Formats: sequence, C-alpha cells, structure tokens
Amino acid sequence: MPSLPVHFTPSETTQPPTFFRSAPMNDIPQLTESLEDYLEAIAELIAVEGHAHAKEIAAKLNVKMPSVTGALRQLEKMGCIVYNTHYPVQLTEKGRLIAEDVMHHHETLQKFFSEILGLPREKASDTACRLEHLIDCDTISRFILFSEAIAKRSDARALQTYLTEAMSQPGLAVLSDCKPGEKAVVEKFGRNLAPGAVTGLKPGDEVTVEGFSLDRSSVRITVNGKSLDIPTSQAENIWCRPA
Repeated sequence: MPSLPVHFTPSETTQPPTFFRSAPMNDIPQLTESLEDYLEAIAELIAVEGHAHAKEIAAKLNVKMPSVTGALRQLEKMGCIVYNTHYPVQLTEKGRLIAEDVMHHHETLQKFFSEILGLPREKASDTACRLEHLIDCDTISRFILFSEAIAKRSDARALQTYLTEAMSQPGLAVLSDCKPGEKAVVEKFGRNLAPGAVTGLKPGDEVTVEGFSLDRSSVRITVNGKSLDIPTSQAENIWCRPA
C-alpha cells in the first residue's frame, strides 16, 4: 500500500495537519468496517490492476457475489463509487479520499507493529486490519503522529535501537530497571553506548543496585566490592540478567 506524504504550507500553519482531515468532515459519510474494507480493496485493485471489477473485489475479500453487489449499491448511494454492473467500479473523489485514509491508517499501524514492535508481517497486517476500524479518527490520527515520529525522527533513533534490543533478547533488563537491593550480571552494553563510554564495569560483572540519586540522574551500584555511580542515561542501555 503506497505511503501518503503529509505536506505543510505557510497558509496551513493554524490548521490541523492534512492527515487529520483528508476531506471536509461534514462531507464524509459514516461507513461500517465492512464498507471501508470494500473501498480499500477497490482502491488497491485500481492501483495494481488498473481496474476493479465486482468479481475481482469478491475474490480479493473472499466474499460471495451477492454480498459484493449489496455493498457496492450502498457505497453508490453514499456517493463513494460509480457503479454499473457492466463496467469496472470507479471511485468518486469522496470515495478515493476515504480509501486513502483507511490505507494510510493500515500502513502506519502495520509498520508500527512489524518494524517497531517486531511482529511477523502477516500478524502485523491482521492486527492493523482490526484496529484501523475500531479506533476513532482523532485517536488513530494521534497514534499515526506518534508512530511516524518514532519511525522517522532522528531524535527517536536511540528509542528505536532500545526497542529493537529489548524485543530481541527476552529475559534481559536494563540496569536502570533494577530495584535497590537486586543483584544482576551485566550481559552486554547496548548499541546506544559509544565504545568506552562506561568505565569500571564490563560484561560478566555481578552488581548490586544500591539505589538512585534523588533526581534519578544516576544509579549507585556495588561491583567488585566498590561503589560506582552510573549515569541513568548509560544504565538505560546496560543489559543485565538476574544474578
């Protein structure tokens, strides 16, 4: 499904971003989850095949022809498509905008589940299909803003790296998540730490967490019989296993 870019112009600075309003709100009909799936399928068929016949829609959605006919007639009454039994289905401008919104929501959710949460692509797509219809437009727009920020912003790279490491090594926790009094063994330093950034500590060391500074800017540990203060920004990237 193609990505839909968001553009800002000086004249739009006091209005919501374009992904909050693909079409005038009072001009968008309330569609059921099923009808949104039909519009999405029609748009995808047109994009890939150049046309969308009723039989192709039935095959893509794995539904019977009477169901397709009924859905297409509903969409026609709502002004979303141009439908004639002897010709391919065409999207109206209204239908195209709704389909693009649904496709954008699906793509963003699927990418979040697969690339950020690490779910298999098929499971990510199935989960996106369910959620894209259940979440209201305002909530999903904010979710899109959040997930796209994680995926695209350079200042979110450290978070991306942390999430990738956390999901690939179950059973490990970062030092900053250990509670006072807990013992842990340092397993590895995360990729967010520059080589040589941490001194006085190495993989294989057993540590005891003594506590945190009042402003939680550092973690005090005991290692090899000595107390050591580790900046929290480093402790958040030191992976440990229970001792």
